[in-house]
Amino acid sequence: MSIGTGSSCSTQVVARRFDLRRIALWQWYVALIVLLAATFLCVLVYIQLHWEGLGPVSRLGVLATLLFGGVSVFAERLRVRSGEGTNVSAGFLADFLSAALLGPLAGALVAASGAVASHEKGERTRTLFYASAVFIAGGACGVVFYVVSAQSFGQPGIAVAVGGVAAGATYQVLDYALFIPIMWLRRRIGPRKWFDETFGPYLPFHLFFLLLSLGLIYLARIPDQGPAVFVLFFLPVLGLMYAFRSFQIQRELSANLERSFIQLERSFMQMAASMITALDLKDDYTARHSAAVAQYSLDLAGKLGLEPRQRRLAHLAGLLHDLGKISVPDDVLKSRERLSDEAWSVIRDHSAAGQKILTGHSVVGQGIVSETSEVEEIGLFVLHHHEHYDGSGYPHGLSYDEIPLISRIVSVADSYSAMVVDRPYRERRPPQEAQAELARHSGTQFDPQVVVSFIAVLEAGTDEYRQAEGIDLLQQFEKARILRDFP
Repeated sequence: MSIGTGSSCSTQVVARRFDLRRIALWQWYVALIVLLAATFLCVLVYIQLHWEGLGPVSRLGVLATLLFGGVSVFAERLRVRSGEGTNVSAGFLADFLSAALLGPLAGALVAASGAVASHEKGERTRTLFYASAVFIAGGACGVVFYVVSAQSFGQPGIAVAVGGVAAGATYQVLDYALFIPIMWLRRRIGPRKWFDETFGPYLPFHLFFLLLSLGLIYLARIPDQGPAVFVLFFLPVLGLMYAFRSFQIQRELSANLERSFIQLERSFMQMAASMITALDLKDDYTARHSAAVAQYSLDLAGKLGLEPRQRRLAHLAGLLHDLGKISVPDDVLKSRERLSDEAWSVIRDHSAAGQKILTGHSVVGQGIVSETSEVEEIGLFVLHHHEHYDGSGYPHGLSYDEIPLISRIVSVADSYSAMVVDRPYRERRPPQEAQAELARHSGTQFDPQVVVSFIAVLEAGTDEYRQAEGIDLLQQFEKARILRDFP
């Protein structure tokens, strides 16, 4: 006991040291970005005073900067949640337009003003970093625009377009890259997840309004058109905010539905595991057999080239194919004698009973898998796993391609596992003999292609694998969860 306690304490100490190291790195990184922003401010002031076309800040320039800053603050107030601890707003439009129309210094100040406006109590360090990072992105955006658009491209419109695209890309890349270390150190979110949650879904919006902004910038450079452009500026900002809001609402609805489905699926799996465990108390063969059929079905589906989702469904169908046997009386399930016609009829009903347990209803007539939920699909696969390729099986006498492929897969895996495991009324058969039996009934009871593929799977496995040994039921349920989360 003392050894175990010491090991646990040692692990906790190591974990604590690691967390403290991450906190220290995060604080150092924040300090670095703040220092870079302060240095960049000096550079931008110099640029404002010395670059041709910018010069000293005029009263109109100050008013315009305040106007854009107000819009940036308003956009940040209406920001929407985009991921774990992350938000997205329409502030990019105000930042970009101010940088292009008023200069790099204005763009940096407008971007920082929106970040400061998003401050929350107790988050001073976060706000300081956020303001510094977007200050750098907004200022760099303006610098790139003025440098690139100043080049001779033949036409003013082309210069605006090329400079604007380069500036917009600079803003987005910096805004993404500067946050990567923070997201990893604070929330363990990697660059790919950070992009998928916060940048990828919103890039079409940014691209569309970047193009619209380029049109506004071009109009602003036409004499006597400046004030009209500033009025028009509010229209795309409001449109972008509305689009963000609408898009986020849809994302949240989808996320809620997905969370509800995952919770329902977990409850379903727990229920199924409990029922099979209960069935194992009645018949200790069933649990081991179900685990083997699940593993064989998964491997066989992979050999046949099925996509990940179909392989996962094959695994689940194999795991649950005998669930209906919980409705079979013990004297029938454990009988060591030849079953009567009446008892055999009860046994034959287990596939329909399994489907009904899974879905809550019965299927009348031919079951065809179409636009249904996964549970409905699995129910149909379970229902038809005793259909024969030539139409002589049960419960509906389906044949050939009328039988779902996964049902044909489970049928082969089920029959093989039943042959190589000891039963109360007979001894197990050697794997070679069981394979020969599958081949003998290929084209009548079994799908020939499925049989050939399964024999290839068995030949590539170990002796233990071919004898269906060492395959645990609980491990198969855990594998089902992993296949769901990491297809």
